[in-house]
Amino acid sequence: MQVTLREFELPLLRPLQTAHGSITVRRGIEVRAGEDACVGAGEAAPLPAFGVETYDEALAALERWAEYPEGEPPSEPCAAAAVESALTQLDAEIEGVTLSTLLTEAAPKQRRIATHALVSDLDPEAAAQRAAHAAAAGHLAVKLKVAAHDRDGSDGNGSAAMSATDQSVRIAHVRRALPAGVALRLDANGGWDRSTAVKVLRPVGHLDIEFVEEPTPQPADWAQISRTVGIRVAADEHLRHADALDRLIEVGAIEVAVLKPAVLGGPHAVYDMARRAAMRGVRSVVSSFICGPAGLRIARETAVAVDPRGVHGIGTATLFADPLPEDVTPSGGYLPVPTEASASTS
Repeated sequence: MQVTLREFELPLLRPLQTAHGSITVRRGIEVRAGEDACVGAGEAAPLPAFGVETYDEALAALERWAEYPEGEPPSEPCAAAAVESALTQLDAEIEGVTLSTLLTEAAPKQRRIATHALVSDLDPEAAAQRAAHAAAAGHLAVKLKVAAHDRDGSDGNGSAAMSATDQSVRIAHVRRALPAGVALRLDANGGWDRSTAVKVLRPVGHLDIEFVEEPTPQPADWAQISRTVGIRVAADEHLRHADALDRLIEVGAIEVAVLKPAVLGGPHAVYDMARRAAMRGVRSVVSSFICGPAGLRIARETAVAVDPRGVHGIGTATLFADPLPEDVTPSGGYLPVPTEASASTS
């Protein structure tokens, strides 16, 4: 097996504001594993603030593995997921099927899959306008980044932190800018404490919000928050392995699991976690990790396997300053679903 590594850097079109800080560029390492004429590709693009290894740690781990790919894979989350993704994609290429077919043992029945749009503008009017534009373009859901002020008391630009009331107003602006058939998802990245989460979310609990991701850093808060404000809670950063998923479901903390192949061990691991969640009444949304082309293809194929009729967080190609390939860039709110193996790694 031949292994190659390629480092890349993708600037974002505008800063992405999150509770973990502002993201302006994505640095990553593309992993390609080849055997004869078949090639599989994966990608490691760590964001340490989100609980994974540093870029240098991922690169070092991948370089060690590339020297002896028959040995143990990396243990670092993003590096491990990149290797597993490349090898799984390679298996699909050798079998002559798409990755989603390899996972499900069934050919995809549809030619496209829905993606949500991601909005992080801090100004309520700007956020509402961007959300409305996404809905007009065909997206069936919008994810709004919230709580971006609460970790350090500022927005990173020297301005004062938003009050709970101001945050509620921003959410309401965005919800009211969306048609009734377009879902609104919130992502707090654990940026609120329990009191703030309730203060922000209770005034908008009646506005048809699909779910809020990680409202606080403490999952023990989530069930009470959900009951108090009337909004479902989803887990993301706290899902690092299947046991964590099981624990959150057992205590009634979540109704939705947001699963990222790029940090959870690759497509097989995510597919298995989604099946475990479904058996216990928890649905899954597959998400990229603000990935480059290789990572987006893995996320798209995994989403097709997990829930082909769902709306997934796999349309982040539009966040970058430079265009990405057409097959990973949403058109009309959808990504194309490949029907041939070679289309999965092109």
